[in-house]
Amino acid sequence: MVSWSEGSYSSSSDNDISSPAPPSILCVEWTGLATDLSARCEHQAICEKYVAFQSVDSGRRFLGCAQKEGPKCGYVEWVDPEWPPQLKTTLGRMWDMYEDENKTRLSDNLANAEGIFKVLKEKEKMEKDLRFFKLDFAKMVANKEQALAQLGNTQIALSDLKEELEKKKISDKSATNIHQVFRAKAEKELELIKQELELMNQDRGKTMKERDEVMQEMDKVMQERDELKKEKKKLEYMIGDLFKHKEETKSKIRKVREILDEFE
Repeated sequence: MVSWSEGSYSSSSDNDISSPAPPSILCVEWTGLATDLSARCEHQAICEKYVAFQSVDSGRRFLGCAQKEGPKCGYVEWVDPEWPPQLKTTLGRMWDMYEDENKTRLSDNLANAEGIFKVLKEKEKMEKDLRFFKLDFAKMVANKEQALAQLGNTQIALSDLKEELEKKKISDKSATNIHQVFRAKAEKELELIKQELELMNQDRGKTMKERDEVMQEMDKVMQERDELKKEKKKLEYMIGDLFKHKEETKSKIRKVREILDEFE
């Protein structure tokens, strides 16, 4: 298992002890404290064994600070010499490829992160649109319920108007029957008057007393006729009022129909 330490390193001579320690990798054959060696770090403590894992120095053994707590010193003592030029070139190319791969992976991760960010933004926008849609839908449902309530009230009003119209029709029919009765009565009385006049014409030779009696009867008949005319006028007024109410009822029905047409 590879273990990385902090700091950067650039290749130098074999006995350079002033450069920062390079990153290291775990090596079973070269690990632990170098108790068998005399090397001491800047803390005057026994050094620890490391194997470098960086650029052209990868695989070289070195001794470094073994401090576990607190900052480490920059002591580095190389145990292995520098690699031959051909091996250093190969390692350099491999590390360049490794770094290019890391850059590519980092670029891909960045692109993926941007894609995820866009997806999250789109999701947030969709959630926001969904909230607005829910609000609009709830408002539409409320308006529909209100419209249904108004329609129910309109239907109730229409039913009441129908009942009132039926009552008016019955009243109109009753008034028409009364008018016909009075008319028939008046015609019958007029017929009687005509008959009496004919009798009077036939009995001209009768006495003045009988003539006066006939005149009195005529006056009575004329009075009754006038009363019948008054009753007839009253009936005509009643019939006119009934027809007026009938027109108002028709107007109300037309308004209700207009309201129903709007809902359709």
